[in-house]
Amino acid sequence: MPKINVYLPDDLAAAVKEAGVPVSSVCQQALAEAVLAATGGTAPSGGLDMTETASWNRFTARARNAVDRALRNEPTTTVELLSALVEEGENLALTVLAALDVEPPDVVAEARGHGNGTDLRGALDRAVSEAVRLQHNFVGCEHLLLGLAAGPDDDGVAVALRATGADLARLRTAVSAAVAGVVFSRTQQATAGLSAPVRAILEDIRSRLTRLERGTAT
Repeated sequence: MPKINVYLPDDLAAAVKEAGVPVSSVCQQALAEAVLAATGGTAPSGGLDMTETASWNRFTARARNAVDRALRNEPTTTVELLSALVEEGENLALTVLAALDVEPPDVVAEARGHGNGTDLRGALDRAVSEAVRLQHNFVGCEHLLLGLAAGPDDDGVAVALRATGADLARLRTAVSAAVAGVVFSRTQQATAGLSAPVRAILEDIRSRLTRLERGTAT
């Protein structure tokens, strides 16, 4: 894949590095959009035009980082995306696999045994669809995992996930539970830092909402 150097002001470069922004994928997306605007044609297949801009903006930093890692390899396939999720090291996709007693490196090895996988575009599209299906307003590494598991029968990653006990149905259940658990944990942590009077107010609000839903509000 040809390389294009991008030069940034020192302060911006430092901020980008500190924030961990995936420069490669962001630049590819911006350039693809620029080509579309300038020519009125179709963006080159090598650009990150695999999702609509609005959808790409919903990807979490970790998910973007994983996609960026995958795009560094040629050919860019679902196997590379799975490898990128494992290499990223700390994400909910790996937690979900661990909950299902599935070792991520074993899945990668199994997937490579079935070939190079299929095109990355389809996996990203499926990841967005899975996030919508679960009514999540973001696309994280766990949704990328679902997008991989939802792949066709000729996709080595989808086959490997099923073979190791991480089929799509089990993963959907595990991801839904994991995301709900994370939200609950953060809520509990946030509430724990509040004063007793404020916590009492929150509990009263919750109680009133519960009574309203039951039609017994006073």
